[in-house]
This record gives sequence, C-alpha cells and structure tokens, in this order.
Amino acid sequence: MSIPAAVATLRARSNPITAIAFHSSNLRLVSGDDDGWCIQWSLVTRRPMVVWKSHSAAILTVKWMSDELLLTHGRDNKLYIHRLDDSTLDTAIPGVDDHPDKWRRPWLVASLDVNALNFCSAATYGSNRIAVPGTLDSNTIDVYDLMPELKRPYTALSAGINTGIVMAIDLMKDRVITGYESGHVALFQLSEDGSCNRIYLCKAHSQPVLSVSLHPTDSTFISSSADSKLVKHPLLPQHHSDRKCTTTSEVDDEADAESTSLGTVDIKHAGIASIDMRDDEKIFAVACWDGLVRVFVYKSLKLLASFKGGRQQGITCTKFGKTEVSNDCGTNSEEKVTSAANFQATALTRSLGQIHTKVSSTLKTKQEQKVRNKHWLAVGGKDGRIGLWEIY
Repeated sequence: MSIPAAVATLRARSNPITAIAFHSSNLRLVSGDDDGWCIQWSLVTRRPMVVWKSHSAAILTVKWMSDELLLTHGRDNKLYIHRLDDSTLDTAIPGVDDHPDKWRRPWLVASLDVNALNFCSAATYGSNRIAVPGTLDSNTIDVYDLMPELKRPYTALSAGINTGIVMAIDLMKDRVITGYESGHVALFQLSEDGSCNRIYLCKAHSQPVLSVSLHPTDSTFISSSADSKLVKHPLLPQHHSDRKCTTTSEVDDEADAESTSLGTVDIKHAGIASIDMRDDEKIFAVACWDGLVRVFVYKSLKLLASFKGGRQQGITCTKFGKTEVSNDCGTNSEEKVTSAANFQATALTRSLGQIHTKVSSTLKTKQEQKVRNKHWLAVGGKDGRIGLWEIY
C-alpha cells in the first residue's frame, strides 16, 4: 500500500476547515471554516484570491453550481449563492479583532432561509436544484428549484418511520438519498408530476449516518456513519417497498420490511466523517475520526491508501479535484499561449518590455497547465490547514 506525500499546505486562519470545493478549472478552490469565513485559493500561487465573511456561524457547505456561481450554507440558517468572477475583492487575512464588514462580499445572486440545526450539508443538482433538511421538521427533506422562480416542487420527503433527524443528503435529477440519525438510509424517487415515493430503506448503520455519496454510472451509492462501516446500496433496487412520501403525523411506529445493502466494509475504527467520490468515479476518499484519510476503489471497496491527513487535532473533510479539465477552462483569452512560430516571428518587432510580458505570460500558462493536470486531493484539518496531495 503506497502512502502519498503532501505536495503543499494552505493556511490562513486557525479555525477548523469545515468545507472545501474545487473549481472546474482545477486552478483554485474555496474553503469554509467554523467561523463563517470563506477563502478562494489559487493553486498556482497557493495564496488567497478572495476572502470574505459569508455567514455569522460555521459553514456547512461550499459548492460550485457553475463556473461563477458558488453556494454557501451556514449554521446561521442561511443559504447564499454568490457570483465569483474577475472582480477585485479583498485578499487580506482577518485578524482576531477585525470587523468582518471591512471585507467586501462577492455579488449575492440568491439567498434562502433554511434549517441548519441538523449539521447536514445542502445537496445540489446542476445549477437549479437544492435539497436541505426540512424547515418545519428536521426529520424531513425540502427540495427547491431555483429557476425560473424559487419553488418547492415536492412535499417534504419523509421516510415514514421514526428515523430521527436528517444527517446527510445527496441528490440526482429524480433521486434523493438520505441518511438519518437512527442509522437508516433511504432513497426517494421524484416524479415530474410532483409526486415522490420512498423506494429503498435500509438500517445500514448502528450509529447516525454522517455522509452519503452516489455513483451514477454504477447505479449505486455509499454511506458512512459514526460507526466503523462503509455500506454500498442500490440506486435502482430490484425489490423495494414502494411507499408514498408522508408527513410526520403519518409516521408509523413499526418499521416496514427493509431492503438489503450490496456490501459492507468495516475499517475497524469508529467515525467516518465524510465521503468524496472522484469525478472519474473509480476511487473515493473518506475522512476518519482517527485522523487518517482512507482511499478506496469504488467497485471492489478495496483499500488503496491510508495516510495521516493532518496534525494532532484531526481532520474534518476531503475533496478531490478534477481529473479531466479542458485546456481553455478557467483561462482568459489574454493568458492563452501563442504558437512558438508566431512568437519568434513577431519578437523582433517588439520592444524588450513587450517580450518580457509575453515570456511571463507563457511561463504563467505553463504553470497553470501543470497545476490543472494534477489529480488533487484536499484534506481539511481542525487546525485550519488544508493539505494538498497528488494521488493516483
């Protein structure tokens, strides 16, 4: 088993990192911490590009909904969508006594009052659909469509049994995956007519579910919890108890006939805080309470690597970068490299200053290309550090 070495460490503040999201260009990432601050980092210079106070409490989620739109979800019961473009914003790191109003915020595109009492991250599908724990009932899920206008196309999704509060959500166009405080995992099917059905229910864990992550092409998903198990489930269960979504007043005290999972891996250490699937869907990484990052082959659930992800304080989350990135993605036209022949033909007619500018641009583009092609894995730590690994 190979143990990769960290390539770099990003650090600006001492607050624990709670969420990480790579941009589609693979040239930058955004981190959120437990004090509500967000930082957009350049992976070329490894320095902050934008710093702002997004929430008044800990950040639960940061997710790119498009190349410019970033969703942040905080413990202050707010969900924001910001536009991060080429506008010049603040890059200074705040001190302990600095007031957050001194830092300009990115353009606010949308905001939504949501339930953040569950410590459950918001889930997104594309740039239009969001799923969060129910506003009126923490045991249910609310699904929102943002365009053409904000609406809730489905009634609150409930498992129909006493599961405790919602702990984890993942989302597809017509599926919602949910993990609960009781250790149950449920799968809901959404119909275009506004109806929804619970098509899968499994008591997969003995402790609260902490994370769920889907694998669309394999038609499966995986769950983790405060126990020591990773469990694989079907997205298209062959034998399922089809049940209409119910309200809390219609919850049965007796559980339905439950489905069977597809496989289980026991890592022998309690607490698997988060799961992140790489975009090629071949491997996934988990952040564990014992301070180790574990990387698995998805198909076989075979352990590929296990390594310490931070210092003594432990780790909170993992996030893979992109494996397939367009050469033009995230690069302005001014930064594109002209051919060597054109450069040589025109260099004689330019001043020394112009040549220097062109060479600098060429070097910058080569650096960006090198960063873009790396297979990044970022690990957020409780000490405020983000470790960067290049893996597989």
